[in-house]
Amino acid sequence: MLGDVIAEADQALAVLLKTKVIGNAAIAITFDPPNRPWSQALTGPAVNLFLYDIKENSARREVMYEKVLGDNGVVVATRPPPARFDLHYTVTAWAPKILVEHKILAAALRCFGPMTVLPREVLPAALAELPYEVLVHIESGAKRSMFINMGGDLKAGFEITVTVPMPALPDLPAAPPVRQATVAVNPVPGADPARTAAGRETVSVAPSASATPAPAAEK
Repeated sequence: MLGDVIAEADQALAVLLKTKVIGNAAIAITFDPPNRPWSQALTGPAVNLFLYDIKENSARREVMYEKVLGDNGVVVATRPPPARFDLHYTVTAWAPKILVEHKILAAALRCFGPMTVLPREVLPAALAELPYEVLVHIESGAKRSMFINMGGDLKAGFEITVTVPMPALPDLPAAPPVRQATVAVNPVPGADPARTAAGRETVSVAPSASATPAPAAEK
């Protein structure tokens, strides 16, 4: 399931860059490890989004189950809350000329800079149908040393984090509503029989508030 979520996040990022940044320009969008064999095989400009880390976002972890209501407003199931994972990407531009790289990188940066949520229209159906947003933001911390040197080349770039919800487990059917309950009380062992006696009481649930009220008596 996590693999599907990663592929869906990749797809959303590719659609976003294609529609908001690249358009009809002959610029490839890749997710390959940007090593030397890969860079030497390039035949034109490219934007590379390399997924380098995956962690659960514990700050957004929820513990309360969601209530699933039926058509009559009665709880028919409970839904476990989804886990959310941070997908960390490094974004770099590759082209024969450094000025072209800078222009591509600047356009990508302008796209991601003000964005906090991926637009619903770029999400694949599996993510778009979930009642949760897919978050995105640019990392502000220091870069990891492994990305200063890519395939033997020093590269400028920036890092983004995409927070995706993991599809929840299937809904858990709720127990049928209680209509009547019986409470039995037994004497404590060793108690005086003359002072204690077994008790039994049946409690019925009051009619629903939506039931039609009885007509008022005429005065």
